[in-house]
Amino acid sequence: MNQQEIYINQVQELLDGVDRGDFTVTSDIPAHYTYGHLHALFQLADQLQNGKELYEKIYDRIVAFSKRKIQEKISCGQKVRVAFLAISAAEWAADRVYRLLSEDERLECFVVLCPLVDRAVGDRKKTEEQSYHYFQNNRYDVKRVYQSEEDTCAGWELIGGFPDIVIHLTSWYQALPAAFQIVQFPLNIMNCYLPYGMYVADSLNGIYAKMAVYNKEMVNLMWRVYADSEANLAGYERYGLLHAKNVRYSGFAKMDSFFEKKGYTEEQIRNIWKIPSDIGVDERKKVIIAPHHTIENSEIVVYSTFTRNAYFWLYLAKKYQDRISFIYKPHPNLRMKAVRCGYFQSNEEYEAYVDAWKSLPNARVSEEEGYLDIFATSDGMIMDSASFLGEYLYVNKPMLFLTREEQAFNILGKKLVSGYYTAKGEDYMAIEQFLQRVILKGEDSMQEIRSRIFAEELDYVDKNGCGASEFICNDILKLLEE
Repeated sequence: MNQQEIYINQVQELLDGVDRGDFTVTSDIPAHYTYGHLHALFQLADQLQNGKELYEKIYDRIVAFSKRKIQEKISCGQKVRVAFLAISAAEWAADRVYRLLSEDERLECFVVLCPLVDRAVGDRKKTEEQSYHYFQNNRYDVKRVYQSEEDTCAGWELIGGFPDIVIHLTSWYQALPAAFQIVQFPLNIMNCYLPYGMYVADSLNGIYAKMAVYNKEMVNLMWRVYADSEANLAGYERYGLLHAKNVRYSGFAKMDSFFEKKGYTEEQIRNIWKIPSDIGVDERKKVIIAPHHTIENSEIVVYSTFTRNAYFWLYLAKKYQDRISFIYKPHPNLRMKAVRCGYFQSNEEYEAYVDAWKSLPNARVSEEEGYLDIFATSDGMIMDSASFLGEYLYVNKPMLFLTREEQAFNILGKKLVSGYYTAKGEDYMAIEQFLQRVILKGEDSMQEIRSRIFAEELDYVDKNGCGASEFICNDILKLLEE
C-alpha cells in the first residue's frame, strides 16, 4: 500500500467516524484515532468537497477534547506531563520555557532527547552523546531513549508512556524515530511548536516559505504555534490552512536572555574563546565563522558558500592569530552534507578539517552546545546561514553575510539582510576587508541601521510587554484553568 492509499484509508476512517458520532462534543474520541488521521485529511483536503471546512471542524473537536483531558487530570489532582522533544543542544530553544513551566507544581516537565534518523550513524551517535551531556550538565530532567551500541531507539513506554503535552522544537518530524513523530500520537495529546530557528529563508520560486513553513502539515496539527515575528505571523495568516487561528506572536524564546543585562568575567570569556593567558581578553577581537549546510544545488533552499571558502577561513585564522580569536560554528548538518556532496571524501576527512581548527592557538570549535554566550561575547560574525540573520541582530554586532545567486528570503529575511555587510562567498578580498575595517578598526557604519530594523521587526518585548518565554508559559498554563 502506497502513501496515497494510506491517506485515503485514514480519511475514510475519519468520515465513517464522523457518521458514527465519534467526534461529537459530548463524548471522548475513540483511542484508535491518531494525529496521522488528521494529517491524512490535511493532505487530501483540496480533493474533498468542503475539505478545508471539514478539516477545521475536526481540528477544533480534537483541540477541545485534548484540553478537556488535561483539565480532568488537574481536577483529579494528577500532574500534567509535559515533554520537550529535543534533537540537539545546538538547536535547543526552550531553556527558559522549560524552567518556568517546571516551577508549576501541577506539571511534570522533562526533555526527551531524540536521535536523528536522517543522519549517518556516526553523526547520530555523536550528536546524541554530546547533547545528552549538555542537558545533564545543565540540570534538565532528560530522558534518554537511544541505545547507541545497537543504534536503536525505545518508545514512550520506556519513559512512562505518552505525555499530556508535547512541545516540539522542530517541524522536521520525519527526522525523529517513528514513535516520536506526531502522526503516531493519540489525539488526547496537546501539541505546541517552538521553532528552534528564525524563519527568514525561501526558495527562488517562493514555494518553500508557503508550503514548508506557513502551511506545513505539522503546523496545522498543532494546538499552538509560537511565531518569532509579526512578519511570520502574517505569513501563517496568509498561507496556512487554519489561517493562524492556532498561531500566537510570542517572539523568539531563545533570544530572551539578550534582553537581560549580563556581564561576563574574564575567566568566563577565556572559557568561551581561546586567548593567551598572558594578555587581557580585550586585546583580542572575537569572530564567529558559521557556515550553513545547504551545499548541494539540488536542495530547495540553498545558502552555503562553504565549498568556496572552507580553507580560506583557516588561512585567515592563521594570519590574524595575534589579533583575532575565532570560533568555528558549523551547522550541525554540515558534516553530513559536505561528505555526501563529495567535498570531503569521508567523515574522517571532515574531522581532520575540524581538527585543524582545534589545533590553532587562537581558535576553537563549537558544535553540539548552546551558542548564546558566544554571540554575546563576540565582536562580529561571518556566515551564510539563515536563522542567524535574525538571531545575531539581538546582540547588534556587525556581521558579514556571504552571498550566492541561489539564495532567497521571505519578507523578514530581505529586511534583515539589508542591515548587514555582504560579500560573495568567494570574494576573499572583501571578506578580509571586513576583518580589517569593521572588526579591527571598529568602522561599523551599519549599527544604526541594524538598531532600526531590530526595533521594527524583532523587539517582541517592546510589542508584547514581556519575554517570549513568559508569553508562551502564560499561554500554556491557561490550559490548566479553562
